[in-house]
Amino acid sequence: MKAFHLLEGGPFRFGFVAALGALLALALGSAIVSLKYALTLIFVALFVSLGLYPLVRWLERRKLSRLGAVLIVLSGFVLAVALFLRFVVPIILEEGATLVDRLPSSFDALGQRPWFLELNDTLGGALTPLVDWLEQSAADPNVWLAVGGGALRVGFGVANATFGAIFVVVLTLYFVASLEVMKSNLYLLVPASRRKGFIEITETITASVGRYLSGMAILALFNAVFTYITLSLAGVSYAAVLAVVAFPITLIPLVGSVINTCIVTVVTLFTSPTTALVVFLVMLAYMQVEAYVLTPRVVGKAISIPGSLVLIGAMVGGTLLGLLGALIACPVTAAILLITKKVVVPVQNTR
Repeated sequence: MKAFHLLEGGPFRFGFVAALGALLALALGSAIVSLKYALTLIFVALFVSLGLYPLVRWLERRKLSRLGAVLIVLSGFVLAVALFLRFVVPIILEEGATLVDRLPSSFDALGQRPWFLELNDTLGGALTPLVDWLEQSAADPNVWLAVGGGALRVGFGVANATFGAIFVVVLTLYFVASLEVMKSNLYLLVPASRRKGFIEITETITASVGRYLSGMAILALFNAVFTYITLSLAGVSYAAVLAVVAFPITLIPLVGSVINTCIVTVVTLFTSPTTALVVFLVMLAYMQVEAYVLTPRVVGKAISIPGSLVLIGAMVGGTLLGLLGALIACPVTAAILLITKKVVVPVQNTR
C-alpha cells in the first residue's frame, strides 16, 4: 500500500511514468526492427502500386471504366513479371554463373595486357599485388560463401527472396485494386474540420509520387535497354547481367546513371581500354540526353526539390534501408517538403 501511495504524485510518479514510457519506446523500436523485412516488402508493394496507378488514371481519362482500367494494368503487370521470370532470369543465372567461373582467369588475362603492363610499370608495379589478390579471392570458393554468409544462409536468402517477390506481387495487385477504398477509409479517420485539407495534401502527394515513380521506372528501363545494346554492339561480355543491374541503380536520382556508367566502364576494361573509352563516351552522351531531353518529358515536374536534398535523402535512405532507401528517398523527401509547406508553414504564420 505504501508503494502505491508513493506513486500517487510527486517525483516517484513522474519517474515511474517516464520509465514506463522508455520501456514502451524500446519495445516499439525492437518490434519495428524485428518487422523490418515485412515492412520493407509492404513499402515496396505500396510504391510499386503508386507507380502503376497513374496508368489507371490515364486509362480512365480514355473513357474506360475504373474496373476495366485496373484489370488492364494488373494484367500488364502480371505479364511483365511472367516475361521477366521466363526470359530474363535464366539469362542472368547463366551469365552470373559464367562470370563467377571465369573471373579468376579474367583477372589473370587483365594482368597480361600490354596497356596494363605499361601502366603498372609507370606506377612502379603497384598494381601487381592488387590483381594477384583479386585473382586469388575470385578463385577461392570460401570468399563467395563469405559474401553470401555461408551456404545455409545463401539457400535461406534465395528462399526468402522468392517468398518476398511473390508477396510483393500479390500485395501490389491488392493495393492497385483497392487504393481508392484505402484512401477513403483513411480520410474517415481524420476529423471533419481538417478532412478537406488532409484530402488535398494526400491526393497531391500520391499523384506526384505516382507520376515520379512511373517516370523513373520508364527512364531506368530506357537506361537498361541502352546499356544492353551498347555493350552487345561493343562485344562486351555479361551485357545482360550489367543491363539488369543498371535498372535498379538508375532508379536512384541524380547519381544512379553516374554509378551505372562507372560500373559499365570498369567491366569493359576486361575487353580493352579502347572499348572502355568508347563505351564511356557513349554512356556519357546518353546521360546528357537523359538529363536534358528524356527526364523533362517523362518525369516533368512531378516532384520538384533541390538537388542537395535529393543527395542527402539518398544518403540517409541508403544508410537506413540500403538500395530501397535510396530509391524512395526522393518521393519521401518531396512528401515531407509538401507537408511542411502546406501544414507547418501556415500554422507558423498564424502565430
